[in-house]
Amino acid sequence: MKISKLILSFILSITLLAQVSWAQMASTEALFKQSATVSSKEKVIQFTAREDVAKILGQMDVDPKMIEERVASMTDEEISEIAYQIGTLPAGGSAVGSLVGAAVFVFVVLLITDILGFTKVFSFTRTVR
Repeated sequence: MKISKLILSFILSITLLAQVSWAQMASTEALFKQSATVSSKEKVIQFTAREDVAKILGQMDVDPKMIEERVASMTDEEISEIAYQIGTLPAGGSAVGSLVGAAVFVFVVLLITDILGFTKVFSFTRTVR
């Protein structure tokens, strides 16, 4: 029993210390191909061409050609502002999920402190003590 624990701890320590890494030279061309910048107009057009956005715009009876015409007629300042907002707006829908999560977290903390006997908030709990 003692030897098996020793062997197991030895194997675990070796696997925790083993690191695997692959290194290679990166050429300048490869780095610039990955970080190709997209103009603001292209970014807005790509965003409106996405499947989920096109579906929502289709539900609103918006023609995709009209979107391209409007984007082409915008000034550079307007386009850069819209492109900035596309990049910085949150991806979620609303804050309802965060509020529900916070409420559940507070409930669980109060429940645990009630069970441990530190507080007496809920009448349906009995302390461990």
